[in-house]
Amino acid sequence: MAYRPITIDALRIGMHVAKLDVAWFRSPFMRHSFMIRTDEQIEKLRRAGVKHLSIDPARGLDLPDTPSPSQNGSPVVTPTPPPPTASAPEVRSLAAMTQELLAARSARAQLEQSVHTTFSRIAKTGIVDPEEANHTVHAISAVAQALNTHALFMVFSQGREGNAPLSQHALATCSFSMILAHAADYNLLAIQELATGALLHDVGLLHVPPTILQRIHDTSTTLSEQNRRTYESHARAGAILLERRGGFSKAVTQIVAEHHAYLNGSGFPPETGGAFTSDMTRIVMVTDRYDELLTGFGGASPLTPHQSLQRLYQEGKDGRYESRLISLFVKVMGIYPVYSYVSLTTGERAIVSVINSGKLHQPIVTITHDPSGEPYIVPLVIDLANQDEQAPARGIRTVLGTIPAEFERTYH
Repeated sequence: MAYRPITIDALRIGMHVAKLDVAWFRSPFMRHSFMIRTDEQIEKLRRAGVKHLSIDPARGLDLPDTPSPSQNGSPVVTPTPPPPTASAPEVRSLAAMTQELLAARSARAQLEQSVHTTFSRIAKTGIVDPEEANHTVHAISAVAQALNTHALFMVFSQGREGNAPLSQHALATCSFSMILAHAADYNLLAIQELATGALLHDVGLLHVPPTILQRIHDTSTTLSEQNRRTYESHARAGAILLERRGGFSKAVTQIVAEHHAYLNGSGFPPETGGAFTSDMTRIVMVTDRYDELLTGFGGASPLTPHQSLQRLYQEGKDGRYESRLISLFVKVMGIYPVYSYVSLTTGERAIVSVINSGKLHQPIVTITHDPSGEPYIVPLVIDLANQDEQAPARGIRTVLGTIPAEFERTYH
């Protein structure tokens, strides 16, 4: 059967895409032939500007049956399928969720090695190659498009030591920035530019003495005036490094130069007004701070993703960061991020499966253990925002971590 042209509004889960009407570099996917498995894929294509495409009915679903041509030779008009109706969100199995996390962790390990190589070369040569940076960002973007967004968020939100290389912080900030930019409806070319600035935002720290960096990260003790100035010079030094090499856009350089120019005027460099920073810079401010909270920057105790989002939300109220962007970040990732392992008010244990966008504090959970700690033979799926009145009321009491190792061993 030949390919069938359709509009983006007719695209459904189960269809196999054969051709898109946008160039490959504007597509959110590295290939133009793939199966549609989630509504998120369709939305990413829509945000990329795709309006018309072709599907392969031999490899996936076809449009609903259409009438045969009339005997008088009149052209056949294919009816436009009705818009999709609201349906309950898909709740994936524990096996599927575990596999998503394992795939994301594997991809993260590969990206960390690639970014570490890039940063080691910059530290050695003092040169930031725009082509290498662009190649690295494309690799990160390809991974971000191929993986579940919540899995990507979770794997970069956990498992890093406080003394991890700068390249790991750069990679995490870049990944979080891409997630937030997608949520803010940035087009793909703008996201690539933003991601480049996020990846390189702290490149000036490569020229700050390690002893100063270690002290800043591990202790809240006030630095000497000279050491403070040395540390704060990294924003300007990074921007100069990019300008000297050339090949980077003004937006990228601005992110590197102004990512500490907080909106309430408390940041640095002092001559940079936070009120005049770009929206891209403000995204990086938010994601940079989120990663600092995760890793315990400044001598603080490392926080969980749930705690970090809570703290970030509170800090946004003091005017340092863009509250609108923080709220969007929390809305997309959830107060209790997907894959979080939680204790319920009933004493049961569960895994957060789906975010309820209207009631972030009441996600859909998959309950795995009863109040005595015994596993349920068949896990229970409960929407905390829409519970059965005859059942015991459930709510989230505490966050215990992420999907336990016992599940990963079971479903590996």
